[in-house]
Order: sequence, then structure tokens, then C-alpha cells
Amino acid sequence: MTEAETRKLIDAQLLSAGWSINNRAHVSLESKIGPSGITDYRLHDADGTILAIIEAKKFSRAARDGEPQLRDYIQATTATQPYPPFGFLANGQEIHFVESPGHAPRRVAGFFPAVDLIRLRHIRIEAIPMSSLPIRLDIVDRAYQHEAARRTAEAFDIGRRHALLVMATGTGKTRTIMALIDLCLRANAARRVLFVADRDELVKQALDDGFKAFLPDEPSARVLGYKIDPDKRLYVATEQTMRDCYRKFSPSAFDLIIIDEAHRSIFNRFTEVIDYFDARIIGLTATPAQYLDRDSFRAFRCEANVPTFLYPYETAVTEGYLADYTLYQAQTGFQRNGIRGLNLSDEHRQSLTARGIDPDEIDYHADDIEDTISNRGTLRAQWKEILEVCHKDQSGQLPAKTIIFATSQAHAHRLCSVFQEEYPQWGREVQVITSSVDRVRDGTYGDGLLKKFKKEESPRIAISVDMLDTGVDVPEVMNLVFMKPVVSPIKLWQMIGRGTRPQEACKFLHRLPGGRKEGFLIIDFWQNDFGRVPGPLTVADLPILVRLFHTRLRLLETELSDPATPATPAAQSAIAALRGMIARIPLDCFPVQQAYPAVSEAWQDSFWRELARADLPLLRLHVAPLLRFTAEVDVASETFTHKVERLKLGIRAANIRPALIESIADDVRRLPRDSPELAGKKASIQLALSADLATASTPALDDLIADLAGEMWRRRKQRRDFLEIDLPDLIETRAFITVGEGGQQIPVAEYRNRVEGRIHDLAAAHPALAALRRGEIPSDEILITLERTLHQEFSGGDGIPLDSRLIGTAFGIRTDSFLGFLRHLLGLPDLPDYRQLVTRSFNAFLTGRHYTGDQLAFLRTIQEVFLKRRTFTEADFYESPLTSYGRNAAEKFLSPEDRAALLEMTGRLAA
Repeated sequence: MTEAETRKLIDAQLLSAGWSINNRAHVSLESKIGPSGITDYRLHDADGTILAIIEAKKFSRAARDGEPQLRDYIQATTATQPYPPFGFLANGQEIHFVESPGHAPRRVAGFFPAVDLIRLRHIRIEAIPMSSLPIRLDIVDRAYQHEAARRTAEAFDIGRRHALLVMATGTGKTRTIMALIDLCLRANAARRVLFVADRDELVKQALDDGFKAFLPDEPSARVLGYKIDPDKRLYVATEQTMRDCYRKFSPSAFDLIIIDEAHRSIFNRFTEVIDYFDARIIGLTATPAQYLDRDSFRAFRCEANVPTFLYPYETAVTEGYLADYTLYQAQTGFQRNGIRGLNLSDEHRQSLTARGIDPDEIDYHADDIEDTISNRGTLRAQWKEILEVCHKDQSGQLPAKTIIFATSQAHAHRLCSVFQEEYPQWGREVQVITSSVDRVRDGTYGDGLLKKFKKEESPRIAISVDMLDTGVDVPEVMNLVFMKPVVSPIKLWQMIGRGTRPQEACKFLHRLPGGRKEGFLIIDFWQNDFGRVPGPLTVADLPILVRLFHTRLRLLETELSDPATPATPAAQSAIAALRGMIARIPLDCFPVQQAYPAVSEAWQDSFWRELARADLPLLRLHVAPLLRFTAEVDVASETFTHKVERLKLGIRAANIRPALIESIADDVRRLPRDSPELAGKKASIQLALSADLATASTPALDDLIADLAGEMWRRRKQRRDFLEIDLPDLIETRAFITVGEGGQQIPVAEYRNRVEGRIHDLAAAHPALAALRRGEIPSDEILITLERTLHQEFSGGDGIPLDSRLIGTAFGIRTDSFLGFLRHLLGLPDLPDYRQLVTRSFNAFLTGRHYTGDQLAFLRTIQEVFLKRRTFTEADFYESPLTSYGRNAAEKFLSPEDRAALLEMTGRLAA
């Protein structure tokens, strides 16, 4: 391609960015600059000043070859006007942006419009370090939130453009990000911001509870595919909306983009949008860091798989910001042993026979329950156990808010039916809430029954499949019931997050036991692994088009010979199919544009005419991944096609899998025979249903694909034999409590009675406890003294032992202080526990001073050391774990006055 032809491409790219090529006041061409330089393009502001300079190279050269010339032109121009211009490097196929003389070029999806360059110029001129500004305490008032904001601000101040915040569900990610956005706006580091989430409810939350609540003076709007308001500064959007309309924005439209729940799944769906925009990007996720894959860390430029800021669930529980859970696991006899006719009593066998069911044919494994068989007696036993052990509301009568995770919608409705049969007086307290029953008129989900579950007294129990697993915020939830196995640890933690909201988030205290939320209860009937050690991540399935492309490449490889030898019919068939797939790759997609220069030959006829085995790695490693950006994929059609192509490969290798033959035949069998569209395709149908399929020729199999792949959407759904029975079942396993060095096992109820009796005896004799029983809340100092006293009373060798583990097991609460236990046991909702007293003091100390992110991290580590040891001395500054910050970290991070004030405070708090 000549330089002139390359210029036509660049002209078209400028035109698409809103630059008037023929208006010399807007775009000037080949202008002299300095003693000997001539710029290819200059982009002008309305007053004639130069906004940007473009250095163009011809198509065959790398765009970045022009970087030295561009920097010379920027330097020469800077001497003639008040500020340096921006720079672009272009060659008709790729564009690189130079933000300032000190910045390296970065690849961008297109030229920037004048309005964006003017905005970026203001930011470059007026921005101040974000870390120099105070964080608004009315937005975030917790030390870890301050550290998250400081860490991100400091990263941006030194030129980083990506950050990843890993914060447990319920720890205030939205508030933290609002504080960060506020810092960006006040520091003039950003003027247009986009918040993206994967679900409608989270987008509404960001707009109403985020932007409008904390930044009400900044114009904000939701991005809708059919309507985009260009005059706002703050935007929210769903991933789906942005995928549909992102090209309505320029690549430089936003200065900051926040992506909620930025774990691996978002990159499978959203890579194209992320790569298109040239903006600073912050990822937010509640997924525990150990479950994030390397791609997530790499996308946010996090070295050594360490996020910019980490605040895990365990730390949030320890610091009192999230509720911890108590785990209660139980199983019925059938769940443990399966349902087998040989093991049933004569009465139960007769019951089945009366229904026309042969008991000897009943042979179901435990894993088959609610998969291929359902027993109403098992559901009754599970409901009885739930209602016996679950947290009740303040009246002690009704269950507190409860979410039950069912295996399927049919299972959910069976659970509801059994509950209403067994407990008719509470029939209105249970409700199935799934997307299919909670659709509202505008096509969204969850605004009907879900809102009722959140806001109203009834229902108390929500039975759901997937809909309530993630993102739903009902702080008063006290019980989570797992009626299904959960394989994914990420999904398991998302589900656990439905119960972690603390007492402070609850508005309807009468729905809580004793009016308090000390923790929440997980009732698990499937022995899920809540304490799992992170294992290897499950490899996600490749998209169907990528798998199909790989199979066709393998087919071609078996037929490929010397380029001088004419291609066989099978090779010609594979080549035609591969080229047809490559033609579907969208060349206007930015990630494809980035990869295209290295693979462009695959689009050329000459490449395929001279194809050799040495060319296949290019197709396999670099072209195939681009098929994931293909739009409008008929999955049923492509899946059938892939099966037939795999059959071709098996025939060629004399390694045919009977299961593959049966799967193809089953697909064809389920097509409607009376469909007029299939009338002329009987030969292909007969082939698929005959034994000849295993020896079919390549042309016959190509005809099979051409005739039937596009009809696969017509297939009837597979029938699945599902048996429903009604046999008595009982809970066989329940929890006991182990106490003492000898490991004595005591039923939970008995242990509770013994502990409660001792506590009430102490309450009658101890002045501070007696004052608490009268409803008087002593000062923080007196409460800390009481914590010391109780620690001495209950840590001795006399009587029944009592510690945080035993309290959690027996009373269903998680606390590591006796004050927290008394609050629950004596029904004193306003009594703070020891951690709250300590955290309150540390928060006041940390947020009352202007500390950096490193200082805040150091001080929060001191807080954790203190809470673990309940004391802190000057020598502890120089012991592990504080030495991980450096040998003299105390002197590095804290002034002598700060150290003295800190030691004075910890001395008062010691217990």
C-alpha cells in the first residue's frame, strides 16, 4: 500500500472521529515546523492552537517507527504555544497515543475527537496529586476504606492506569469507589466516569445509592442503548448495554471506568469493550483473591497476583464489619445411603407397589436425589429440621428472613408445596422467587417478589434457583439453607455473601433474634465444603466456534501434503470451511484490530494457495482465539456441526466413538418429522439414523451439516425420566459439641443450659453485670474492665469451659469477646463488644490524621496485633509481623508523638 493509499485510511479514521479533513482550520496537512520538520497532520482547536500532531507512516511500516520524529515535533510546537500538544502515531491499521512528552505511546482504538482532547488538556494542566487531598469522611469512615482509596490514588499518581480492589461482600465497595471518584474529580484527574455492572439492580444501586447520594451536584445518567445523554459527567451501565452500544462513544469518552465484579467471567464477555476505551480502569470484586485467575490480575496489571488492595471476608469479620456464620450440617437417611428397594421395609415396598412401582427397580444413589428422583418424605424431614434449628425473629415464633437455595425450579416448587402442606398456618411465609415467576412488565426481573421479600414482613422464606445467589442485599437474612451441592468455590462465596450484612445495615430489627444480628446460620444438607483449600481453577470451556475451528484444522492437517500437490477433496472441504469461519471474525472489533497485523495473511488467497504445515500454528494459536468475538452464533447449529466434524476425524483415524455416533443420531431423532422444511432432506436424515453413518464419506457428511445443522433449533427437548415418591425419611446426622481436654461430647441443648445458668449466676453477683441487666450501659473504660474480668472468670480451669469456638457452635454466634456473648445472651442490643470498642478507638485515631496508604496499612496491622494479643508495647513495634514493613518501620511511618499517642491508647484498651 502506498503512502497516498495509507493517507486515505487515516483520513477516514479522522473523519469518523469528527475531524473535518477538508477544513484547514480544523486539520492542517504537511505543515512546516522548526528548521527542517514537516508534520503530516495537525489537529487544531477553535482558536487555532494545536491540540495534537499525527505522525503517519505507510501501511507496511510500524506506526511506532515515527516516535522520534513525533517527539521532536511536540517539543518544537511546545515552544510556540502555552502547552504541549498531544501526539498520535498511525499507519492506517494501528494508532498509538502520546499523552505527554514524558509518557510512552499506548495503543488506542481510534483518534480522539476535539472535545475529548480539550477535556484531556484541561486534566493535564489542572490535575493535582490525588494523594494530596483528604478523603471525605461523610463517604467513608473506616480505616480499610481509607487505605483502599489511598492505595489506588497513589498508584494513579505515579502513572499506573489500572487498579484491582478485592473487598468482601458488604464491606462498602460502592462507598469506597464513590470516595475514589470524588478524589478524582476534586484533583481534576477525571471529568467523565463510567460505572459498569453485570446486573440491572447493581447499576441502579450505583446510580441511586452511589452517585446521587454522595455526588449529588455532579450530573449523572444511565446509559441506555437507544438513548445516550452526552452532557453528563457520571454514567452507569450494564455490561450488556455497553456491549451493544460502546461504539456510540469515542475511545476517549471516559477518563475513569469502574467494573464491578471484575473476576474472570467479565473478560470472557467484556474484553472488547475494555480494550476499546482508553481510560484508567478500576476493577472491583468480592471474589476471594485465591479464586481469581492470573488473567484477572494480568488485566489490571497486578504483579505477583497481588491486588492493589485486599480486604478479605475473614478480616472484615475479625474487625466487626461483617457477620460471621455458624455452620449446621445435617443429612437424612436417604441422603446418606440413597434410596434402594432392597433396603426398604415391607410397608414401604407395599406402598410403592400400590402405585405401580416395582420396588426392586428402585436403586438410586444419594446424588440422584432431586436430580432423577424426589421423595416428599425427605423434603418433610428437611423442613422440620430447618424450623427447629433456624434463627427466629424477635418474637421467637416465625423464622427470621431465610434464603433456601434449590437445585431447580421444579425442586423449588416441590419444597414450597410440602411446606404449605405441613405448615398451613404459615403458608404465606414461603415464596418461590426465580426469574420465571418474578418477571415484571418491562422485561427485567426481581422487582416484584424480591422487593416484597426485602421490604415486607411476609414472606420470611425465599426459595430460589440462581436469582438470589449473588448481588441481592437483604441485610436481615439470618438463615441460608443449602438444598443443593455447590461445586464452584466462587459461587459458594457469593451465596454466603447473602447473609454477611452486619447489624448496622439492618432496618427491621424486630425480624432478628432478640432484635440483634450477632451472626447468621448456614444449614447445609449436602455436605458442601465451606472450608475448602483452594485447588486448581476449573478451565473454562472454549467457545464452540474456537473448538470447531481447531477440529477442522486437525482434519486439514491429516490431508495436507506438499503445496505443489493438488489438494484432496477433503482438504478443499476443510479449507473452505475454515475460510468461511475466518470471514465471520469482525475486523472492526478493537481486540481483532490489535491482532490483525500479525495474522492478516490468513485473509489472503495466496496464503491458502501455498498453505503448508508450518502455517498451521499461526491459525491455531493466533487466528482461532479471535473467533470468540464473532456475533450471532447459533450454538445448536455449531454444536451439531462440531460433532459431525469430529466424526470425520474419527473415521479418518479409524477411532470412532460410539457415544458420538449416538449423540448425532439423537439430535436428528429429535427433529420434528412432519416439518415441511425437512421434506427435501430425507437422505441426510436416513444417513444419520443408520449404521452407515460410521463409514460415511466426507461429501456425505458435508451434506449432513448443510442440510441439518441449521435445523437443530427445532429439536424437541429431551425427556428425562423423573420419579416422585413419598416415603418416610429422618435426619440421621446432627451436631454435638466437644468440650474439655478429654473431648467429652455433649448435646448442644444441654451445653447451652449449663452455660446460661452460670452466666445468670454471675450476673446476679457482679455489679457491672447487674447494671447491664438494669439497662444501664457503662462507659467504654468500664466495659473494657468488665471484659478483663470475664476473661479471667471463664478462662480458668473450674467449671465448664467457654471460648469463642464453643460459643459459636452452641449459640450460633461468632464472637471473640465475652462482651459480645453477653450482648446476645442477656438481650442487650446496645452493648458493644470488645472488638467494636477497639475498632472505634483505632478508627478515630487513623481517620483523624492524614496518613498515606502505607501508613494506614502499618497502623491497621498494629490494630490486628493488638486485637490478637489484647496488649501492645513499644517492643512490639520491632517484632513480627510489623518487621515485614522494614526493620525501623515504626520510625519510618510514625512520628514520636504518634507512637506515644498510640501506646497510650492501647494501654487503655488492653484486656
